[in-house]
Amino acid sequence: MIGIQVLALLFALIQGYFTYLHFRRNEFTLRECLGWMVIWISFSLVTLFPQVFGAFADSAGAIRALDFFTVIGFIVVLSISFYTYVSVDRLRKKLEKAVRDLALQDTPAKSDKRR
Repeated sequence: MIGIQVLALLFALIQGYFTYLHFRRNEFTLRECLGWMVIWISFSLVTLFPQVFGAFADSAGAIRALDFFTVIGFIVVLSISFYTYVSVDRLRKKLEKAVRDLALQDTPAKSDKRR
């Protein structure tokens, strides 16, 4: 095993541990925890057995497995970024509406101002 594989495996193990801690603190649901664990285990397998995934890279037309994983990584990161943007924008709109509704509830009626 080369140094980068050890480093990547250590990273996956630490992230798996942090995922478990977030689940124990009820910050992640079981579904979220399992989803992240699948990601970390998959990352570990790719790290430990890169030669197996070389066949996928060849069939996809990539020259090296690293090129293949780089492209896949960009696709995943961009997809997550888009999903995060949409989620944050939706949350921002809900928050604006809630603040607007709350502000209108606290506003005294016009008839009360004349007194």
